[in-house]
Amino acid sequence: LAQSAARQTRVGIPAMAPAMKRPAARMSRIGAAQEPVLKKPAAASGPSGHVKNLCSQIAGAIRASPEYPDEVKHMLANTLTRTLAEPKEKRHAIQDSVIDMVRQVMESLKAAAQSKLDEAETKLETVYRELAQGQKSIETAAATLEERIKTVDIAKSEHAKSTSARMAAKQALASAEQEQTTGNAGLAVAEEKKRRLETSLETIYGPIKSGEMPAAEAQDGIKKIEKLGKDLGFDASLLQTVPAAFAKAPSDRGSFDDLVMSQIEAELKKCLATLTDELANGEPAMKDRAAKVEAASTEYAQASASEDAAKTAKEASRTAQKEAE
Repeated sequence: LAQSAARQTRVGIPAMAPAMKRPAARMSRIGAAQEPVLKKPAAASGPSGHVKNLCSQIAGAIRASPEYPDEVKHMLANTLTRTLAEPKEKRHAIQDSVIDMVRQVMESLKAAAQSKLDEAETKLETVYRELAQGQKSIETAAATLEERIKTVDIAKSEHAKSTSARMAAKQALASAEQEQTTGNAGLAVAEEKKRRLETSLETIYGPIKSGEMPAAEAQDGIKKIEKLGKDLGFDASLLQTVPAAFAKAPSDRGSFDDLVMSQIEAELKKCLATLTDELANGEPAMKDRAAKVEAASTEYAQASASEDAAKTAKEASRTAQKEAE
């Protein structure tokens, strides 16, 4: 009753006599209404599945760390659900210390990963740079090869031109030499006749006329005069008188013999003059033909030298092309 009276006093209801049971019952209900209602405590929920998943990932990273002993790594990994998973406001100082240890491990892992990443990026940059340099080298080599192929084509063309020029120069030289041979043929005959005629006048006719030729040689000399006169186209009847007149000594010759001697001499000198004029008239043309041959010969020599140089250049360009391939 005293407790009931006290509760009534707290809620502001005046105390009633103990005999009044109904009011007491009412006051009990009022007092009961003022007391706090005790609720059933909620069951502990623990960390969420997402948090557990994150802790599991962190634990895996810690266990994979190569810098710490296995005992340390297992200790830290096994405490994550009871340290890092706890809300920050509920953590104890020791839990925070453990979390700092975990943070240290993770930062070391991050630093190691960053170091590997930097190293990989450096290697990648090196590879890219080498690839770029290689591509540039390939492009340079391709350009060089293309240029050398063009050089080879030009060298081939120049060699073909020089070969054609040499062949043309050779043909021109052959033509000039043929023209010289043909043009000089008549003059060569005339020159030979003139030489033979001059020799006969000096060594045969002169000694026979003067009687200085020995009798043993006279007959051979007379035959040579007859042959020479025949080759020069002397009159046949005149040549028939030569043996008898030329065989006599000067003191034994008559007027007819002297006439034969003088006519033969006149014919010989006449032929000599004719041949001399022929050679003199043909000399300019002969010199012109000789000049043409000399010019053609010089041109041929130059063309041959040009061909040799072009051939050397072509071979050098081919070698350079092979080196560039």
